[in-house]
Amino acid sequence: MRPVTTRTTGVVLLALLLAGFLLLGALPNHVAAIRVVGLSLLWWYGGVLAPVLAALVAIRWLAEPSPAPSPRE
Repeated sequence: MRPVTTRTTGVVLLALLLAGFLLLGALPNHVAAIRVVGLSLLWWYGGVLAPVLAALVAIRWLAEPSPAPSPRE
């Protein structure tokens, strides 16, 4: 079994950000259509919050150089 690396953690967090967008759109009673400052919550998540969080995840977890492979005997 391969170990979980920081790169794997970053990829999982990015997938969760995408899943959050789908989840927000699937909430009952059109919760995503609630307006804040004239724009819907779905727009705020997809247009502002998720891209900012994705950039932070990419900088923190994906920007690190990948570890060198361990020598095999």
